[in-house]
Amino acid sequence: MVKRMQVWLVLLAVLVSAVAGTAYAQGDVTGRAARAEVRFMEGMIDHHQMALDMAEHCLAKTSSDAVRTLCQGVIDAQTPEIELMRGWLTDWYGIDYTPVPMAQLMDWMGLGAASGMMDMGHGDHTANPLTDMPLMMGMMSGFDRIEGADYDAAWLEAMIDHHDDAVHMATRVLRYAEHEDLRALAQQIIDDQTAEIELMEDLIVTLSAAE
Repeated sequence: MVKRMQVWLVLLAVLVSAVAGTAYAQGDVTGRAARAEVRFMEGMIDHHQMALDMAEHCLAKTSSDAVRTLCQGVIDAQTPEIELMRGWLTDWYGIDYTPVPMAQLMDWMGLGAASGMMDMGHGDHTANPLTDMPLMMGMMSGFDRIEGADYDAAWLEAMIDHHDDAVHMATRVLRYAEHEDLRALAQQIIDDQTAEIELMEDLIVTLSAAE
């Protein structure tokens, strides 16, 4: 399994680099603050894109109005944040960065929705778009195998872990970031997604009690 994951990570790195490019290839990024900002924005753009993919899947499958509202809220909040960070990457560092949806990556790699590289579940780990992608693909595949309240609970648990990663990423960049706009966004991500984690934890309890 470890060797298999290493192969997937290499392939994903090549694909993402080919499409989106890297900061060091396209922009003059010098100094710790600049490198931290670029890493954060590129990483958070990809991380947000994963959340959008999960939210779109949720809209198509959830049986709960409350979960559906939450999914739409993720899309409404994170779509403009992606465009904001893409604009800053261009304006501040001359980088044109575009996230790659998971479905597109799976198509390139010849993977169907049911193939999945990992079983469902999201263990503790440091957020990294290249290591998250195969994990998230596996979860999306796992979501296709469950319905109703089981789906809602699994989706909420996965999004809680995904939000937790975003909070850690945003907390780390505050140690080095110098652009006040970026610092404000990082703090907003911490505040918004911490609140959403609490909401999702409450929803899991509510949905479980209704069974």
